[in-house]
Formats: sequence, C-alpha cells, structure tokens
Amino acid sequence: MKRYGRALTGIAVMAMLLVSGCKQSMVISDVNYSQPIESVLTPDEDGIVKDERYGLEFNMLPLQYMETQDTTSVTTSEVRYIRGASGWFYITAPTYQHVYLMAPEKNELVFREKFKIGETGFDKPAFNQRDGFIQLVNRSTGESYRLTPEGLEEEGLTTNTEDQ
Repeated sequence: MKRYGRALTGIAVMAMLLVSGCKQSMVISDVNYSQPIESVLTPDEDGIVKDERYGLEFNMLPLQYMETQDTTSVTTSEVRYIRGASGWFYITAPTYQHVYLMAPEKNELVFREKFKIGETGFDKPAFNQRDGFIQLVNRSTGESYRLTPEGLEEEGLTTNTEDQ
C-alpha cells in the first residue's frame, strides 16, 4: 500500500511538472505604441485630465508643480500630450518651459526627463508624430523641434504652423 501511495504521488508530481512545463509565454515584438495625433485636454478644477479617445486619465498637478512650484489652483487651460512609438509620453502646456518625458508603468506615469524649450515656453505648442521622432511646434513663431527620449533638437522653421 505504501508503494502504491508513493507511486501515485510520483505520478502526480510528474504530471504537474509536465503541465507547468508546457505553458508557453507569448511575446509580440515590434509593437508601435504611437498615437497619430496629439491630445489636447482640459484639466478640471482638481487638475484631472481625461482622454476618452485613448482611455487615459491622470492628475496634471505634479507637472504644474515642477513648472511653477504651485498647486493651489490649476493655472493652465489645456495640457497637450502625445505618445511616441516606443511608448513614452511627451507632455507640455502653453507657457510651460519644458516638455516632460513620462514612462508608462502600472497605474502610473513616471517622470524620466524634462527638456527645456525656453524661458517663457510656447504660447501655442503642438505635437506631431513623425517617422522616428515627435515634432514639437511653436505655432506662434513656426519654430520646430525634434523630440526623442534622448533629447530635444531644433529643426528650424515650419510653414502653415497655425493649421497644425
């Protein structure tokens, strides 16, 4: 009887090992996370912005604090963001001096870097998705910049910037 119990236990252990060893993990490579156009969001009185189209919601007050060291009230009427091909979020707002690079994590956007765009920022910033980079445009002046996770680089003047 003891042998039968041991044999049964051995068979059960081997069966569990075989079943667990057969579980395959799947990896899908070359995923492009980019969204084709920027989102322009209006914060509520608590600083919450919601993008119904892409299902994103976050509090923009930590970004505002990095810009102004003030969170007593929301100081901007819009927040602009775009998601690059590798999944990074680029976020700014009118008159912000920086573009913020944020990494998506579980239930979080984690600050990775900020790129200075000027002492006064842009009154009319806009993001465009380009092949291999995000374009930041100052619609007031026509200046444009290339944004990647590695940095910001001036491109020159664009045309028809009010339509972008």
